[in-house]
Amino acid sequence: MSKFATYEAAQNVSNIYNDQNATKKFLGPDNIEVSGRFNLIPLLALSLNKKKIKILDYGGGSNPVYSYIKSSTNIKVNTTVIEPEDFCKIIKNKIPKKHKKYVNYVSTIKKLNTNSFDIICFNSSMQYLNEYENLFKELTKFKPRFFLITRTNFHEGKKNYFTLECGIKGSLHPYIFFSIPQFMKFMKSNGYKLIFSNRYNVNRYKHKNIDGKTFFHKDMIFKRSRN
Repeated sequence: MSKFATYEAAQNVSNIYNDQNATKKFLGPDNIEVSGRFNLIPLLALSLNKKKIKILDYGGGSNPVYSYIKSSTNIKVNTTVIEPEDFCKIIKNKIPKKHKKYVNYVSTIKKLNTNSFDIICFNSSMQYLNEYENLFKELTKFKPRFFLITRTNFHEGKKNYFTLECGIKGSLHPYIFFSIPQFMKFMKSNGYKLIFSNRYNVNRYKHKNIDGKTFFHKDMIFKRSRN
């Protein structure tokens, strides 16, 4: 695999990403395990000290954060998940009736029917988004108190770089390795400060053109610092 300077360069040699297993089943509170990085979202929800909360789960797939919060807390949570249109059409029909009231799938921000969220999550999804900066700027209009980002690759360099990921057999798609200094500066400029950060999987993965010691996964929580 090669290392690319831009998302577009990686995209030019990618192909369709199609994980047919992703929509086989909706994973509700009884089908998941609250562990690892998924401990963060219930704790973050509890920190709001509210009986009812609203969450936007960007790229939440068939196991939305709703399931992890419902499984481990008594909080009433309404979760909106953004996924591609085809994904939404399939998974909507697989949500058990008792959960349909609390989980909604839409394909774009334009289809959101609210003007605010308490938390916006990117659970290992931000790295697949080409225009993530424009997206974040749009999402700040909903004035979430927190942005939660989990299991996302970062490095200490000054600029983002891009590769192709082959997570699903037969699929190659662009994948972003984020520059920590660049991302921190971006979030600060949009009114959010870092309040939690960890680092793991250092030197776990190998790449032909990238030293595995130079990148790692991070979970990060940003809190709104201005109105």
